[in-house]
Amino acid sequence: MFGYVKPVHAELLVKEHEFYRATYCGICRAMKKHTGTFSNVTLSYDSVFLALVRMLFVEDSEISAHNKRCIAHPMKKRTMLKENSALEYTARAFAILSYYKMRDDAEDEGIAKKMLISPIRPVLVHGRTRADIEIIEDIVSSRLLKISELEKNKVASVDEPAHFFGEILGEIFAHGLSGSDRLVLYECGYHLGRFIYAADAAEDYDEDLKRGRYNPYVLIYGGEKLTDENKASIKCALILECKMIEGAVNLMPFGNRRTIENIIKNIIYLGLVDRISFLDPQKSDGKNDKEIID
Repeated sequence: MFGYVKPVHAELLVKEHEFYRATYCGICRAMKKHTGTFSNVTLSYDSVFLALVRMLFVEDSEISAHNKRCIAHPMKKRTMLKENSALEYTARAFAILSYYKMRDDAEDEGIAKKMLISPIRPVLVHGRTRADIEIIEDIVSSRLLKISELEKNKVASVDEPAHFFGEILGEIFAHGLSGSDRLVLYECGYHLGRFIYAADAAEDYDEDLKRGRYNPYVLIYGGEKLTDENKASIKCALILECKMIEGAVNLMPFGNRRTIENIIKNIIYLGLVDRISFLDPQKSDGKNDKEIID
Protein backbone atom coordinates (compact mmCIF):
# COMPACT_ATOMS: atom_id res chain seq x y z
CA MET A 1 0.00 0.00 0.00
CA PHE A 2 3.01 2.13 0.72
CA GLY A 3 2.02 5.70 1.47
CA TYR A 4 -1.60 6.06 0.37
CA VAL A 5 -3.67 4.51 3.15
CA LYS A 6 -3.52 6.89 6.09
CA PRO A 7 -6.01 8.93 8.11
CA VAL A 8 -6.15 12.69 8.37
CA HIS A 9 -4.74 12.87 11.90
CA ALA A 10 -6.20 16.31 12.63
CA GLU A 11 -9.67 14.78 12.35
CA LEU A 12 -9.00 11.95 14.82
CA LEU A 13 -9.97 12.17 18.47
CA VAL A 14 -7.07 11.82 20.90
CA LYS A 15 -8.11 8.28 21.87
CA GLU A 16 -8.42 7.35 18.19
CA HIS A 17 -4.95 8.67 17.45
CA GLU A 18 -3.55 6.72 20.40
CA PHE A 19 -5.26 3.53 19.26
CA TYR A 20 -3.98 4.03 15.71
CA ARG A 21 -0.41 4.45 16.96
CA ALA A 22 -0.77 1.52 19.38
CA THR A 23 -1.86 -0.70 16.48
CA TYR A 24 1.17 0.37 14.47
CA CYS A 25 3.47 -0.42 17.40
CA GLY A 26 1.76 -3.80 17.80
CA ILE A 27 2.44 -4.65 14.16
CA CYS A 28 6.05 -3.56 14.58
CA ARG A 29 6.57 -5.94 17.50
CA ALA A 30 4.78 -8.72 15.62
CA MET A 31 7.17 -8.30 12.68
CA LYS A 32 10.18 -8.54 14.96
CA LYS A 33 8.82 -11.75 16.42
CA HIS A 34 7.49 -13.48 13.30
CA THR A 35 9.45 -12.15 10.31
CA GLY A 36 12.81 -11.18 11.77
CA THR A 37 14.30 -8.65 14.18
CA PHE A 38 15.07 -6.12 11.47
CA SER A 39 12.16 -6.81 9.12
CA ASN A 40 10.28 -3.83 10.53
CA VAL A 41 12.60 -1.44 8.65
CA THR A 42 10.04 -1.58 5.83
CA LEU A 43 6.98 -1.17 8.02
CA SER A 44 4.66 1.68 7.07
CA TYR A 45 1.56 3.16 8.65
CA ASP A 46 -0.47 1.79 5.73
CA SER A 47 -0.34 -1.58 7.46
CA VAL A 48 -2.63 -0.31 10.22
CA PHE A 49 -5.67 -0.30 7.91
CA LEU A 50 -5.25 -4.00 7.12
CA ALA A 51 -4.84 -4.85 10.82
CA LEU A 52 -7.93 -2.84 11.79
CA VAL A 53 -10.27 -4.44 9.28
CA ARG A 54 -8.93 -7.92 10.07
CA MET A 55 -9.60 -7.34 13.76
CA LEU A 56 -13.28 -6.92 12.93
CA PHE A 57 -13.55 -10.30 11.21
CA VAL A 58 -11.08 -12.65 12.89
CA GLU A 59 -12.70 -14.00 16.05
CA ASP A 60 -9.50 -14.71 18.00
CA SER A 61 -8.16 -11.18 17.50
CA GLU A 62 -8.50 -10.04 21.11
CA ILE A 63 -7.91 -6.31 21.44
CA SER A 64 -5.97 -5.20 24.49
CA ALA A 65 -2.96 -3.01 25.09
CA HIS A 66 0.05 -2.64 27.38
CA ASN A 67 2.90 -0.20 27.85
CA LYS A 68 6.31 -1.22 26.55
CA ARG A 69 9.65 0.34 25.69
CA CYS A 70 11.21 -0.24 22.29
CA ILE A 71 14.52 0.50 20.58
CA ALA A 72 13.03 3.46 18.73
CA HIS A 73 11.66 4.98 21.97
CA PRO A 74 13.81 3.62 24.83
CA MET A 75 13.27 6.45 27.31
CA LYS A 76 9.52 6.25 27.67
CA LYS A 77 7.07 3.39 27.50
CA ARG A 78 4.57 3.53 24.67
CA THR A 79 1.09 2.06 24.50
CA MET A 80 0.91 -0.81 22.02
CA LEU A 81 -1.60 -3.50 21.25
CA LYS A 82 -0.86 -6.95 22.55
CA GLU A 83 -0.30 -9.47 19.82
CA ASN A 84 -3.36 -11.04 18.24
CA SER A 85 -3.95 -13.00 15.04
CA ALA A 86 -4.77 -9.86 13.02
CA LEU A 87 -1.49 -8.20 13.99
CA GLU A 88 0.50 -11.36 13.30
CA TYR A 89 -1.13 -11.84 9.91
CA THR A 90 -0.54 -8.19 8.98
CA ALA A 91 3.13 -8.53 9.92
CA ARG A 92 3.53 -11.62 7.74
CA ALA A 93 1.60 -10.18 4.79
CA PHE A 94 3.59 -6.95 4.80
CA ALA A 95 6.86 -8.86 4.91
CA ILE A 96 5.83 -10.53 1.65
CA LEU A 97 4.65 -7.26 0.07
CA SER A 98 7.86 -5.50 1.12
CA TYR A 99 10.05 -8.15 -0.49
CA TYR A 100 8.23 -7.99 -3.83
CA LYS A 101 8.14 -4.19 -3.79
CA MET A 102 11.91 -4.21 -3.26
CA ARG A 103 12.36 -6.62 -6.16
CA ASP A 104 10.16 -4.58 -8.48
CA ASP A 105 11.88 -1.32 -7.53
CA ALA A 106 15.28 -2.85 -8.29
CA GLU A 107 14.11 -4.08 -11.70
CA ASP A 108 12.52 -0.74 -12.60
CA GLU A 109 15.37 1.52 -11.50
CA GLY A 110 18.42 -0.44 -12.61
CA ILE A 111 21.91 -0.70 -11.11
CA ALA A 112 21.84 2.44 -8.93
CA LYS A 113 18.65 1.39 -7.18
CA LYS A 114 19.93 -2.16 -6.77
CA MET A 115 23.00 -0.82 -4.98
CA LEU A 116 20.84 1.21 -2.58
CA ILE A 117 18.56 -1.73 -1.87
CA SER A 118 21.29 -4.38 -1.54
CA PRO A 119 22.06 -3.71 2.18
CA ILE A 120 18.50 -4.55 3.24
CA ARG A 121 17.86 -7.27 0.66
CA PRO A 122 18.88 -10.10 3.04
CA VAL A 123 16.49 -8.73 5.66
CA LEU A 124 13.60 -8.69 3.21
CA VAL A 125 14.40 -12.15 1.85
CA HIS A 126 14.56 -13.51 5.41
CA GLY A 127 11.26 -11.78 6.28
CA ARG A 128 9.50 -13.21 3.25
CA THR A 129 10.75 -16.71 4.08
CA ARG A 130 9.62 -16.49 7.69
CA ALA A 131 6.26 -15.01 6.71
CA ASP A 132 5.43 -18.46 5.34
CA ILE A 133 2.05 -17.77 3.68
CA GLU A 134 2.53 -19.67 0.45
CA ILE A 135 -0.85 -18.89 -1.09
CA ILE A 136 -0.38 -15.15 -0.59
CA GLU A 137 3.14 -15.26 -1.99
CA ASP A 138 1.91 -17.16 -5.05
CA ILE A 139 -0.81 -14.58 -5.64
CA VAL A 140 1.53 -11.61 -5.21
CA SER A 141 4.23 -13.03 -7.48
CA SER A 142 1.83 -14.21 -10.21
CA ARG A 143 -0.16 -10.97 -10.36
CA LEU A 144 2.97 -8.82 -10.38
CA LEU A 145 4.25 -10.95 -13.25
CA LYS A 146 1.05 -10.21 -15.18
CA ILE A 147 1.51 -6.49 -14.49
CA SER A 148 5.11 -6.76 -15.68
CA GLU A 149 3.94 -8.35 -18.94
CA LEU A 150 1.50 -5.47 -19.49
CA GLU A 151 4.34 -3.01 -18.87
CA LYS A 152 6.64 -4.77 -21.35
CA ASN A 153 3.89 -4.70 -23.96
CA LYS A 154 3.24 -1.02 -23.21
CA VAL A 155 -0.47 -1.56 -22.78
CA ALA A 156 -2.27 1.80 -22.76
CA SER A 157 -4.73 0.85 -20.04
CA VAL A 158 -4.94 1.72 -16.37
CA ASP A 159 -7.75 -0.74 -15.76
CA GLU A 160 -5.82 -3.89 -16.67
CA PRO A 161 -2.78 -3.50 -14.36
CA ALA A 162 -4.98 -1.96 -11.65
CA HIS A 163 -7.17 -5.08 -11.80
CA PHE A 164 -4.23 -7.37 -11.05
CA PHE A 165 -2.99 -5.16 -8.21
CA GLY A 166 -6.54 -5.12 -6.90
CA GLU A 167 -6.51 -8.92 -6.88
CA ILE A 168 -3.34 -8.87 -4.78
CA LEU A 169 -4.85 -6.73 -2.03
CA GLY A 170 -8.23 -8.40 -2.34
CA GLU A 171 -6.70 -11.81 -1.57
CA ILE A 172 -4.50 -10.40 1.20
CA PHE A 173 -7.46 -8.76 2.93
CA ALA A 174 -9.74 -11.80 2.59
CA HIS A 175 -7.22 -14.59 3.24
CA GLY A 176 -8.57 -17.35 5.48
CA LEU A 177 -12.14 -16.05 5.54
CA SER A 178 -15.24 -17.50 3.88
CA GLY A 179 -18.77 -16.59 2.90
CA SER A 180 -19.96 -13.01 3.22
CA ASP A 181 -16.97 -12.03 5.37
CA ARG A 182 -14.62 -12.97 2.56
CA LEU A 183 -16.71 -11.08 -0.01
CA VAL A 184 -16.71 -7.89 2.07
CA LEU A 185 -12.97 -7.90 2.73
CA TYR A 186 -12.11 -8.94 -0.82
CA GLU A 187 -14.13 -6.04 -2.22
CA CYS A 188 -12.46 -3.64 0.20
CA GLY A 189 -8.96 -4.84 -0.69
CA TYR A 190 -9.65 -5.15 -4.42
CA HIS A 191 -10.86 -1.59 -4.89
CA LEU A 192 -8.19 -0.24 -2.57
CA GLY A 193 -5.59 -1.97 -4.75
CA ARG A 194 -7.07 -0.44 -7.88
CA PHE A 195 -7.07 2.97 -6.22
CA ILE A 196 -3.42 2.66 -5.16
CA TYR A 197 -2.18 1.54 -8.57
CA ALA A 198 -4.01 4.28 -10.45
CA ALA A 199 -3.14 7.02 -7.94
CA ASP A 200 0.52 6.01 -7.93
CA ALA A 201 0.64 6.08 -11.73
CA ALA A 202 -0.94 9.54 -11.77
CA GLU A 203 1.47 10.88 -9.16
CA ASP A 204 4.50 9.46 -11.00
CA TYR A 205 3.38 10.80 -14.40
CA ASP A 206 6.02 13.50 -14.82
CA GLU A 207 8.91 11.43 -13.47
CA ASP A 208 7.99 8.34 -15.49
CA LEU A 209 7.71 10.46 -18.64
CA LYS A 210 11.12 11.99 -17.99
CA ARG A 211 12.79 8.63 -17.33
CA GLY A 212 10.99 6.76 -20.10
CA ARG A 213 9.37 4.30 -17.71
CA TYR A 214 6.06 2.58 -18.30
CA ASN A 215 3.07 4.55 -17.13
CA PRO A 216 -0.39 3.86 -18.56
CA TYR A 217 -1.41 7.50 -18.27
CA VAL A 218 1.63 8.58 -20.30
CA LEU A 219 0.48 6.27 -23.09
CA ILE A 220 -3.16 7.31 -22.78
CA TYR A 221 -2.41 11.05 -22.88
CA GLY A 222 0.44 10.80 -25.37
CA GLY A 223 3.09 12.14 -23.04
CA GLU A 224 1.54 15.61 -23.01
CA LYS A 225 1.37 17.67 -19.84
CA LEU A 226 -1.72 16.72 -17.87
CA THR A 227 -4.41 19.35 -18.13
CA ASP A 228 -6.84 20.18 -15.36
CA GLU A 229 -9.45 18.28 -17.35
CA ASN A 230 -7.20 15.20 -17.49
CA LYS A 231 -6.57 15.40 -13.75
CA ALA A 232 -10.28 15.81 -13.04
CA SER A 233 -11.02 12.70 -15.09
CA ILE A 234 -8.40 10.67 -13.25
CA LYS A 235 -9.62 11.92 -9.87
CA CYS A 236 -13.23 11.09 -10.75
CA ALA A 237 -12.21 7.48 -11.46
CA LEU A 238 -10.31 7.32 -8.17
CA ILE A 239 -13.28 8.70 -6.23
CA LEU A 240 -15.43 5.96 -7.76
CA GLU A 241 -13.00 3.39 -6.35
CA CYS A 242 -13.37 5.09 -2.95
CA LYS A 243 -17.13 4.73 -3.26
CA MET A 244 -16.74 1.01 -3.89
CA ILE A 245 -14.53 0.72 -0.80
CA GLU A 246 -17.17 2.66 1.13
CA GLY A 247 -19.78 0.09 0.10
CA ALA A 248 -17.66 -2.69 1.62
CA VAL A 249 -16.89 -0.66 4.75
CA ASN A 250 -20.60 -0.09 5.33
CA LEU A 251 -21.05 -3.87 5.59
CA MET A 252 -18.34 -4.34 8.22
CA PRO A 253 -19.42 -5.60 11.66
CA PHE A 254 -18.30 -2.64 13.77
CA GLY A 255 -20.77 -3.22 16.60
CA ASN A 256 -19.64 -1.10 19.55
CA ARG A 257 -16.07 -0.75 18.28
CA ARG A 258 -16.50 2.92 17.52
CA THR A 259 -12.82 3.77 17.71
CA ILE A 260 -11.92 1.29 14.97
CA GLU A 261 -14.94 2.40 12.94
CA ASN A 262 -14.00 6.08 13.14
CA ILE A 263 -10.38 5.43 12.14
CA ILE A 264 -11.36 3.26 9.17
CA LYS A 265 -13.93 5.78 7.95
CA ASN A 266 -11.47 8.63 8.42
CA ILE A 267 -9.02 6.79 6.15
CA ILE A 268 -11.64 6.10 3.48
CA TYR A 269 -13.58 9.36 3.50
CA LEU A 270 -10.77 11.79 4.28
CA GLY A 271 -7.34 10.19 4.03
CA LEU A 272 -7.58 8.70 0.54
CA VAL A 273 -9.17 11.85 -0.87
CA ASP A 274 -6.55 14.06 0.76
CA ARG A 275 -3.79 11.84 -0.65
CA ILE A 276 -4.87 12.57 -4.23
CA SER A 277 -5.17 16.33 -3.77
CA PHE A 278 -2.24 16.66 -6.20
CA LEU A 279 -4.89 16.12 -8.89
CA ASP A 280 -6.86 19.19 -7.88
CA PRO A 281 -6.84 22.06 -10.44
CA GLN A 282 -3.98 24.48 -10.01
CA LYS A 283 -5.09 27.46 -7.99
CA SER A 284 -5.04 30.79 -9.69
CA ASP A 285 -2.93 33.60 -8.19
CA GLY A 286 -6.07 35.75 -8.31
CA LYS A 287 -4.65 38.50 -10.54
CA ASN A 288 -6.97 37.76 -13.42
CA ASP A 289 -9.93 36.50 -11.44
CA LYS A 290 -13.21 38.29 -11.88
CA GLU A 291 -15.78 38.47 -9.15
CA ILE A 292 -19.10 37.09 -10.29
CA ILE A 293 -22.20 38.29 -8.48
CA ASP A 294 -25.51 36.58 -9.06
